[in-house]
Amino acid sequence: MEILLSELAKELGGEVVGDGSRTIRGVAPLETADSSQISFFSNRKYKAEFLGTSAGAVIVAGGDAEGEKPASASLLVVRDAYLAFAKASTLFHRQPTYPAGVDPRAAVEADAEIDPSATVMPFAYVGRGVKIGARTVIHAHCAILDGVTVGEDCLLYPGVVVREGCSLGARTIVQPGAVIGGDGFGFAFEPARMRHFKVPQSGTVQVGVDVEIGANTCVDRGTLGDTVIGAGTKIDNLVQLAHNVEIGPLSLLAGATAIAGSTRLGKGVVIGGQVGVIGHLELGDGARVAAASAVFTDIPAGAAYGGVPAIDQKRWLREQAATHQLPELLKELRALRKKVEQLEKER
Repeated sequence: MEILLSELAKELGGEVVGDGSRTIRGVAPLETADSSQISFFSNRKYKAEFLGTSAGAVIVAGGDAEGEKPASASLLVVRDAYLAFAKASTLFHRQPTYPAGVDPRAAVEADAEIDPSATVMPFAYVGRGVKIGARTVIHAHCAILDGVTVGEDCLLYPGVVVREGCSLGARTIVQPGAVIGGDGFGFAFEPARMRHFKVPQSGTVQVGVDVEIGANTCVDRGTLGDTVIGAGTKIDNLVQLAHNVEIGPLSLLAGATAIAGSTRLGKGVVIGGQVGVIGHLELGDGARVAAASAVFTDIPAGAAYGGVPAIDQKRWLREQAATHQLPELLKELRALRKKVEQLEKER
């Protein structure tokens, strides 16, 4: 694909500073882009790469169009540079398309309902009573077990497992190896027989529209009732959502996060990587948790928390700054102690 920079500006709702007649044939990072490619600049940390780029054009926000500019690149000025770059990149990297229909090497139960425009690839399994919507793509080696509903325009990559009775909303993307609806971790100890008695996990997982679930992420089914992922939520790789967790719409969960059973996240919650959240908590709308934190208490709406245990982020940052001063403070304390001891001897 190729497009004039002026036409790309119209597509993205921006303005060109420089030569709008340049032909753009792709996207690339600032440091490797050539004159036929467009890049973006939104982080001041990369100012040197911005000024030295060989890109034909650079997407910038309004403020970054002022002051120093690259010697040869035109600028495409928009309100949000990263969002505009994402849209530009989408134009140059279209998702592959697949022929509709069920491959004869797939195993499909007789009563499954698969829209004629959907695609089921070789060695996938589609169970009894499954419903698969229009234009959905089920890649090889997926297992869609009994009673599952998959909405229209979904994309399930190889090795995805969706267990009995779960539901995926329209335009859901599930990356390779994810498991939706595995059993929750529920056991009752039986002293008389010295064993952990497995509690049946009779709920399901209900996934809203426009959700993305990362590779090797596990979303457990509810013990009673459902585990719920709200519309527009994006979940990174290697995330664990336990039984009956509820994730509000438009939330973001970074990699290696683990959320224990029955915890509820509100709308637009942002969780950094490697965060652990214990069970039965409430994280309010817009709450944010810094990476590598451990959450043991409810978090109010709009609050930012961090640390182990997670506390108000401003306080946590002050505590971290104070911790780095401890060696010097200890030296001062030892010196003061010696002075006090000397003064006591001189009495």
